[in-house]
Amino acid sequence: MQANTSNVKLEIQGLTKRFSATEGVVDINLQVYENELLTLLGPSGCGKTTILRSIGGFHSIDAGRILLDGAEIQHLPPERRPTGMVFQSYNLWPHMTIYENMAFGLKLRKTPPAERDAMIADMLRLVNMEGTEKKYPAQLSGGQQQRVAIARSLVRKPARLLLDEPFSALDAKIRAQMREELKRIQRETGLTVIFVIHDQEEALAISDRVAVMQKGRIEQLGTAAQVYDAPVNRFVAGFIGEMNFIEQPDATLAVRPENLALTPAGGEGMARVTTIMQLGHYTQVLLACSDGRQLKAYVQREQLQGLAVGQAVDYRCLHAVRYDRQEQPA
Repeated sequence: MQANTSNVKLEIQGLTKRFSATEGVVDINLQVYENELLTLLGPSGCGKTTILRSIGGFHSIDAGRILLDGAEIQHLPPERRPTGMVFQSYNLWPHMTIYENMAFGLKLRKTPPAERDAMIADMLRLVNMEGTEKKYPAQLSGGQQQRVAIARSLVRKPARLLLDEPFSALDAKIRAQMREELKRIQRETGLTVIFVIHDQEEALAISDRVAVMQKGRIEQLGTAAQVYDAPVNRFVAGFIGEMNFIEQPDATLAVRPENLALTPAGGEGMARVTTIMQLGHYTQVLLACSDGRQLKAYVQREQLQGLAVGQAVDYRCLHAVRYDRQEQPA
């Protein structure tokens, strides 16, 4: 299911939350569309979790407005906001069974037992965890516990789902499976999801749009293709994926390793191959230029003929983004 860009589900206007002179976010403005999976991406301390917890009501904000379906919610406590939040640590009660964990909030809402049972069964089926109702969290793997944590949030039928780096404690294979599951669940339920993450590959893989953050501000907001292929400044270019920076007299060229084409040189060449590393379906080639600059190229295995460590090569840029010197941040 694609985001419905004609319908703004959540809007943040002038959000400010400061913890100190250098920590927090200032004047954040953001619209999240219905059925959208939006990722807040950035280094530790950039403010992405501050925004998420402010939306969820876990931080009181200093200034600004948070609107859900046009209604202000920034004054409401977390339990009265129509949101579900999933944390990195799962937050399942260890002394309760899976059923009891999921039923807790429904009981507080006085949901009738038969309806409650049906809702829990539906959500566990959605996350492929049916049959675990009588188990305790400790009897499940980390990935299974995270599925249950998502199901527990979804059973409350939230207007949007907030996820705070929920997969970072899992190993790489389980993490990949979980992000596929999340995308499937989001597509099947039509949920609006806001996802905080620090893994660029994960963000590019599952997001409808990505907000790249640095030092409490949003540097770029766009689709995965937009932030990868056309980063607006050198910070975004360097943060998202691998990037070569080639300095010119009045500008810097940003070139992805896959956009650097290599050919063996007849003479000294523009660079010399220092390392060739097989990485599955492609090969990483490291180059040393005569001016001391290091470059990285990704080439297909069939293109390796004629390349060897010590080989002189020429290179050309198939695609580059140019940053004028005066436009680059200090």
